[in-house]
Amino acid sequence: MLHDGAHCLTVGDPSSPETDVGPLIRPSEVERVHRSVEEAVSRGARLVCGGRKLPHNGYAPTVLADVPAEALMMREEVFGPVMAVSTFDHLDEAIAQANAVPWAFQSAIFTQDIDQAFHAARRLNAAAVMINDHTAFRVDWMPFAGRGPSGLGTGGVPYAIRELTQEKLIVVKTAITRQG
Repeated sequence: MLHDGAHCLTVGDPSSPETDVGPLIRPSEVERVHRSVEEAVSRGARLVCGGRKLPHNGYAPTVLADVPAEALMMREEVFGPVMAVSTFDHLDEAIAQANAVPWAFQSAIFTQDIDQAFHAARRLNAAAVMINDHTAFRVDWMPFAGRGPSGLGTGGVPYAIRELTQEKLIVVKTAITRQG
């Protein structure tokens, strides 16, 4: 079922080892995420689970199904514990919808067909494509970048070190002695 994993997530204090989903940064962000969920439902999305505010800036892990392409969350990043699930008859339809937005950080495809995975990876307009893993997967050595209006430059430890390093040239001329 679509909601099985979301129901098992513990929302709470991010410093607690039992917490899977921490709070949003401020109450206005909780409101923004909630408005995005409500807007999608008003356009015909099906609320599978979640969709409610929790104490201490928490938001219940939310799964929405059949979210129309014109819903705000299909055009803008939610930046909250919300997953919009869409179904397609053909992989190229899904790729076209994913590429219909200007934002291009990371994409993900889940499949047992490696040919389809690479077909999607080549065509998705994203700086990185995760195959059989979520888009939040990250290790420090990975480059992290966006395309188009998604960001400028490339992040990640080696890229940040290079960008924050200011090179300096020092030339030392030894004394010249004259003979004669």
